[in-house]
Amino acid sequence: MTDVRNMRLHTRPNQSADSAEANRWSFALESAGLGVWDSNLVTGQCYYSSTWKRMLGYREDELGDSGDLWLTLIHPDDKQRAIESGQRHIAGEIPQIETEFRLRHKDGHWVWVLDRGRVVEWDADGKPTRMIGVQTDITDQKNAEHQLALLNQRVELALDAGQIGLWHFNIETETVLWDRRMREIFGIGSGTDEVPRATWHRLLHPEDAAIAEQAVEATFKTGIPMKTSYRIVKPDGEVRHVYALARLVKREGMPEMLMGSIWDITEQVHSAEALAREKDLYRVTLQSIGDAVLTTNVDDIITFANPAAERLLLRSASELIGAPVSGALHLVDEVSDHVLTSSTMRAMENRSTVDRVENAVVVRSDGERRSIRDLASPIFNTAGAVTGSVLVVQDVTNARNLQRELSHAATHDTLTGLLNRRAFEVATASILASPDRRHALLYIDLDRFKMVNDTLGHAAGDALLKLATASMNSVLPHDAVIGRLGGDEFAAVLPSANPEDTKAIAERLIEEIRKVRLEWDGKLQEIGASVGIAFLDDPNLTLNEAVARADAACYAAKAEGRNRTAIYDENTGAAKENLASVQAASGILEALAEGRLEIYGQEIREISDTTENTVYIEILSRMRAPDGTLIAPAEFIPAAERFGLMGIVDRWIIEHTLELYGERLMATDKVAIALNLSANTISDPTLWSFIKTTTERTNVSPSRLIFEITETTAVNNYEAAENFVKEARAAGCRISLDDFGAGLSSFGYLHHFDVDSIKIDGAFIEKLSNSRLNQAVVRSIGSVARELGVDVVAEHIEDTGAVGILRSLGIGFGQGFLFHRPQPLGNLLQDLDVREANS
Repeated sequence: MTDVRNMRLHTRPNQSADSAEANRWSFALESAGLGVWDSNLVTGQCYYSSTWKRMLGYREDELGDSGDLWLTLIHPDDKQRAIESGQRHIAGEIPQIETEFRLRHKDGHWVWVLDRGRVVEWDADGKPTRMIGVQTDITDQKNAEHQLALLNQRVELALDAGQIGLWHFNIETETVLWDRRMREIFGIGSGTDEVPRATWHRLLHPEDAAIAEQAVEATFKTGIPMKTSYRIVKPDGEVRHVYALARLVKREGMPEMLMGSIWDITEQVHSAEALAREKDLYRVTLQSIGDAVLTTNVDDIITFANPAAERLLLRSASELIGAPVSGALHLVDEVSDHVLTSSTMRAMENRSTVDRVENAVVVRSDGERRSIRDLASPIFNTAGAVTGSVLVVQDVTNARNLQRELSHAATHDTLTGLLNRRAFEVATASILASPDRRHALLYIDLDRFKMVNDTLGHAAGDALLKLATASMNSVLPHDAVIGRLGGDEFAAVLPSANPEDTKAIAERLIEEIRKVRLEWDGKLQEIGASVGIAFLDDPNLTLNEAVARADAACYAAKAEGRNRTAIYDENTGAAKENLASVQAASGILEALAEGRLEIYGQEIREISDTTENTVYIEILSRMRAPDGTLIAPAEFIPAAERFGLMGIVDRWIIEHTLELYGERLMATDKVAIALNLSANTISDPTLWSFIKTTTERTNVSPSRLIFEITETTAVNNYEAAENFVKEARAAGCRISLDDFGAGLSSFGYLHHFDVDSIKIDGAFIEKLSNSRLNQAVVRSIGSVARELGVDVVAEHIEDTGAVGILRSLGIGFGQGFLFHRPQPLGNLLQDLDVREANS
């Protein structure tokens, strides 16, 4: 074998054939840049060619010939693999050494080499003694492989990210190869790359199969790349949408191939379909809604108008599109008529929604004015830049008209058109708060109106009220504030330079109202008016005091004969007394609100032998002043009756008596309570339902209740009283006819009312001892009562002489200060408990 260490590059004359051969090998190795090594396995020495050393950046005289030299230069990660390759070859496991590893260059970088070698000499025992090899610099190849690997990784990442499947069809061999993603897209699971040709055809959606196959065939024939989409049906039945690309690839020396890619676009298709449906929905919605919708560009030029906008602005969409908003939408302030600017421009400038504050009106091309509410919002592109605006315009003409009507109705009387009580009080309070207090308050009460209203009906009454209102509007100054306080009561506040002028205006008003004539059912009806005047110049005067003063003066005018005026004077006259009554009525409401009304009771005692063993108590009331002093009933009950407050007072007494003391009443079988019902209360059609609900809630038996109705109440509210008596008695309550004998026809009521007892009017009892007439009346009442089987109670008993006479006349029960002075009901019930315990 040629000794590579003795090779020379050129052949010289007279060289032997072996020398010439060695020279040729040396030249070849030098030209190829191959590094040769020659290892003596016996001595451990190794020869490294100069080309091997130059490959690593060394001169020929560097490094030496150590057998382990290459191990000092090899990359740590490659060392074990390279050693094992040599050992396996020496052991005869592999025919030659062939491995790749890295050697460190002189400048420090790594050089990839392909090492090939084999044993070339053995000793007599067949043991390897010499091994020669060649190392080739493959660094460029390795770098190229590395770059290719990176490129492949990028492609794989892109394909994975896009879920793109790759396939190719070898036309010559008719084999079809699918990558992993193709198998996933078509749902056929993992397997080899090669798939049967029929797989693709079998998984095509029946409705799309022909189109997809024709597209592939066209690419075969024409070579034009294919771009198409179709549906597939996966083995589990799921339908998916795919997008496919294919290209015919021709390379010299290689068979023709059809290569392509497919990716699943199902979500994109569904999203596009949903977007299309949504856009269609928006289109239909915009076409159908009643609000006008306009869109603009950044220059405030209209780009879209729906049908509602066409109807509102009386212009077609083609006319509106391209026009500036300010030209298409002529807006003015509803009150001032000032021109209003476009809210779309403000929305775009502010980059936020603008809801117009002003009450705007659009003036249409035909001149009609329509009240509108407009809302403008900016439109942004994906970069966040404003690209235009959308303007929604609501026609609120009807709503604003209704709002004005409701506002007017809230402050005005429906029948007369005057201010209602609340609005009048607000206006009057404003005048009282102003620096100029030179005004007068007129309280106007129509005379004889109630008679006409009750006899001819409400229609006739309403007609009279309208005529009276017309008289007020014609006589009172134009700057007067006029209001209807309720029923036939009116009030007016007017400037007052002096009392004489104000009184003259009031007298002219009375005269004008007296001229009112209403023809109804063939007859002429007429009314009058009484006017009370209160001047508002007192700086400390409140609204309630002002109205109370004028009301008191009006009451005084009525008392003096009606159809006249009266001026309130706080020092003299009936007006002062009437004001006290008004203030008392106001005090009742305050006492109820503040809990200053108290429940008292007075016992009704037996004065003759009866079969009764029940304790009867009449429920009374007392009122506490804010300072704690006690106010007697005579000081507030008349005011409550005059101003219609007794219904409220009676209900309060009934409810609080049963709620506070009902349980104690029911704890004993011997106590019954008598509750007074005024005319105002008995006229309330909901009275019995109120009592029934209260007794059920407090668990008080109706048999423990006695309701006292005065003779006057019965005669003035006959039908209501009769109905209540029937309902109360049917439930088990008892009825007592109070103040019996005060009227001329007292005995007549006993024919119409089923009562359980009668209470003789106190006027007959107070002077019973000295009046034979009174004794005769009481004797007659007692006789009639015994015939009817009802109990008789004598009230206002204050002397023992009267008791003897009453007992002799057969009167069973008595009530008065002689027996018991009224006391708080709670204390009275406690006293009864003590008395019962001691008996």
